[in-house]
Amino acid sequence: MTAPDGAALGLLLEQFGLDAQAVAALDALGTALSTHAPEALRAARGESTLSGATSPFFLPLLPAAMSEPQRALVNALSVGALGRDSLSRVLAEWAATLNPEEPAARAQRDCRPLQDLLRAGALRLYADDAARCEAALAAAEGLNAVQLMLIARSAARGADTRAGSAPGMTEFTALLDALAQTGRAAGEQLAALFVDCGVVGRIDAVWGYDVGDGVRERLRARLRSEVLREQDLIGDPGRDEFACVLRNVRGEGVALLAAEKMLRALDQPLWVDADELYARPAVGIALYPEHAAGAADLLRRAKTACRAARERPGRLALFASDQVGMDAELLVYENRLRAAVAQDALDIVFQPQWDMRTGLIVGAESQLRWRDASLGAVPVDKAIAAAESAGLVNELTLWMVNGALRTCRQFRDTAGLDLRVGVTLSAKSLRQPELPDFVASALKTWNLRPSRLALEITETAALAHSLQSVETLQRLRKAGVRLALDDPRAGYASLAWLAALPFHEWRIDLAGVGDIVESPPRLALVRSLADCAHHLKLDVLVAGVDDAATAAALKPLGCDVMQGAHLGAPADATAFVKAYRTD
Repeated sequence: MTAPDGAALGLLLEQFGLDAQAVAALDALGTALSTHAPEALRAARGESTLSGATSPFFLPLLPAAMSEPQRALVNALSVGALGRDSLSRVLAEWAATLNPEEPAARAQRDCRPLQDLLRAGALRLYADDAARCEAALAAAEGLNAVQLMLIARSAARGADTRAGSAPGMTEFTALLDALAQTGRAAGEQLAALFVDCGVVGRIDAVWGYDVGDGVRERLRARLRSEVLREQDLIGDPGRDEFACVLRNVRGEGVALLAAEKMLRALDQPLWVDADELYARPAVGIALYPEHAAGAADLLRRAKTACRAARERPGRLALFASDQVGMDAELLVYENRLRAAVAQDALDIVFQPQWDMRTGLIVGAESQLRWRDASLGAVPVDKAIAAAESAGLVNELTLWMVNGALRTCRQFRDTAGLDLRVGVTLSAKSLRQPELPDFVASALKTWNLRPSRLALEITETAALAHSLQSVETLQRLRKAGVRLALDDPRAGYASLAWLAALPFHEWRIDLAGVGDIVESPPRLALVRSLADCAHHLKLDVLVAGVDDAATAAALKPLGCDVMQGAHLGAPADATAFVKAYRTD
């Protein structure tokens, strides 16, 4: 959104009584707050004692933080450095970041906390000086009114331009072709960023197209106000997609930075009534003329890169020639996987888990196996990538949970093995609010105690972006399901984070550590991780125990459970029963 010019802001400040004397009153109040009530300043900015933790886990538990431009205003206020010229500049920067589709959200996030801070501060600090208190309150009201007016103007401009905000794709492609020809003559480079939001189609299905239209406009407004410049283009290739073109970029670095900003902007929560929703954005980048000779090819290759981005943890990819083959291959895998799920043609194998103190088998980890008639044995990573690309992750997760519990009951009935069964689950799957109900229903169907199911949670960084995921995790814990932390990167998280997560067990996979027999530092690392987990009242399961020497090296460390090739290879249910039945 275009920021108001200095003259327009000057008139607005004058209209609401923010002359030099009023701004001085604000500066004096801000300085007094910084000296006598610094905790109030921290609270207004969305900070707390938890904000010192390095882990992102606490972010959903904190109040919504102010925008960065609003923080700059509060910081200047707190040191008495606002001044009328400075106030105009900071307000202009703040107004430039306003999203016309979310006026209420910005007012709640920025204006209300600041107004509450200044009002409460004036009443508290100037209780014995009525004149000073009145002047500070009047200045605070004026500042709030100016910001609300800027929000209202932004929303009005957005409403006026919304209907014609983006050209159709035919017009968009023609415009892009013209830019490409002009750019080639001038030696300029273009960058096409293809964005797949991953949420609008689902909203259409649940709440209807009118609601989906509203969410789509909010996402477009975020891209336009928080990422794109006025000269950049935005088009609509699909219901869940945006095609953005950056003009006159200098190398791929600029495009990558813009793509990262897009991911941050679109990762913010969306609200539909009382429901908190999250997009699943992915961004693919293609450059002109490096990757394509014309507009159609440029957009096609940006979309190919976007598909590749879906397979990556960072959800960001720059076009490469080998992605064309990958894209075609992924489409084949998607179609075959849909058929396999529909026909219940997938398999589960189980690897035994042993108690290191008693030497008894206590559990089995379930692992997906997909053997296709034409594709052969499909690696797990390709199966998961196909599931994510096809939007089948939730279905595959529920299929795995039900299949594992069904086999757990089979182990008990046919082999006398009362084992817990582990199922690996991405933290993103916890965004399914119905997951605890499904798990409870499956446990009841197979007449199993909740503790017989161990959900091994990976990619726990995703918990930082979803209160729904944290709540689902807590509901599962309360229901009695065993929860295991299965994320190698979690070893670098803060102790505060690990202490707050409702897990029972910490899984350490030696595949990510290396040979602990020949490397004393690696053995020391495992010892430290195990000690840390035990201090946090977590059991320790060590996976990847592939030989007797490794098993022997682990015993003095006090780990609780072991799993690996040395102790038993993954096997189907029939072979597992034959190998480990109690009789």
